[in-house]
Amino acid sequence: MLRKIKFHAPSAQFFADVLLVLIAAIVLCNKPFCNGFPFFYSDSGTYLWTAFSDYAPIDRPLFYGVFMKHASLMTSLWLIVLAQALAVAIPLFYCFKYFTGTPKFRIYYMIFIFVITFFTGVSINVGQLIPDVFTPVALLCIALFLFVPKFRVGEMALVSFIFVIAVGVHNSHIPISALVLTIFLSGFIFKKTRHILQKAHVRASRILYAMLLVISSYMMVSTVHYNAGLKFAVSRYGHVFFMSRLYDCGILEQYLNDACPKYHYHICSYQGKFPWDFLWDYTTSPLYQNGGWEGNRDEFNAIIRDILTTPKYWPRLIARETEATVKQFFTFETGDTGKQEDGSSCITAIQHHWPENMKEFYQSRQQAKRLDWTMLNLFQSYLMAFLFLCSILIYFIPGFNPKYKLYLTYILVALLVNAMVCGTVACIVDRFQSRVIWLLALPFMLYLANREFTFKSWFSIFDKRKP
Repeated sequence: MLRKIKFHAPSAQFFADVLLVLIAAIVLCNKPFCNGFPFFYSDSGTYLWTAFSDYAPIDRPLFYGVFMKHASLMTSLWLIVLAQALAVAIPLFYCFKYFTGTPKFRIYYMIFIFVITFFTGVSINVGQLIPDVFTPVALLCIALFLFVPKFRVGEMALVSFIFVIAVGVHNSHIPISALVLTIFLSGFIFKKTRHILQKAHVRASRILYAMLLVISSYMMVSTVHYNAGLKFAVSRYGHVFFMSRLYDCGILEQYLNDACPKYHYHICSYQGKFPWDFLWDYTTSPLYQNGGWEGNRDEFNAIIRDILTTPKYWPRLIARETEATVKQFFTFETGDTGKQEDGSSCITAIQHHWPENMKEFYQSRQQAKRLDWTMLNLFQSYLMAFLFLCSILIYFIPGFNPKYKLYLTYILVALLVNAMVCGTVACIVDRFQSRVIWLLALPFMLYLANREFTFKSWFSIFDKRKP
């Protein structure tokens, strides 16, 4: 006889937790609510055209546009902001549920939500119509895959769904996720690190499962591009971005001095006449004077391949990329919310697709130039400086809970990988690191929740009376 599968109605606690996560998401929307409209970045217009028309940009993946289209329900841009807030709030809830070991985890969860909302830039990222907010979401999902020993089927499915979406919305998320997972998978090679990982219930099968999800996200995004009439690939113009990076490092001109007498590349005719901005100077950059992004593909790939396979350029390349990683790691000022000028892609996109929102858009603090993030950046800088100091001290404290030391190690590795991928392949920009820097506060709050830290326990430190 077939055994009947019993389905149980959700408990009252389940609905209470759903309400709690929704409240947390609304709190995370504080900054865009204060602005009066979702925040726009210079790339937001491109994503809007991608979402609500057949436009396929050459320098951006299409999948974030797909997300915007469905999250908005073709009804409101605010629904995109709420969806992004939920994408942050849900994995954070599971982190506190499974990593704190206390039934009071919901209290610490809400405390953490308030701390990061009002003392870091996470609320700006939540409210900005670009995919930056999904970088920490992907890293939080990986942490859950690694460190949660027993996930419920429904919770695993939900986190996996969020992870696939988070990885697919931006080109940098695939290498960041893959590299973080590879680092922890390589930990099983060495006996000491394998023992540490196994003691924390980290399983290689979980890492491989997450790797499979990354591959699934890659295939999904490539399929979206193919269906739009593009190549079956995630990044179609990586050669352009890396070529720009080689120029910024000073390696491109060094190479051309050596190679031009032999190979006679078209770009050789521009030696000594390169503009300051190789990537976006449409007037004088050889990128646009000699075939554009597609026309330079073969030549740029040949130059990149030659540089990467010639040991002569390795020391300088390693030095410059190491410098870029370190600089990017400590470059995390938040609040890139400048006014969008008339005629920009953002304004034309809103006028075309959301004309009913134009009044609300122009009345926002961003368009009125009434946003000042000076105090927020000051709070964030002091908070991160304190947490970096605590991070260093923790590794020298004997007897500190190894589980939470491993959580801290994971966050630091994730922050470093994000800085390395963004700094070495693209450029050094504040928003690349500000989107993830707030994660540094998470392991400390998890530890305090585990110890059930309260103000009463804090003041007891100064109470010298014997119990």
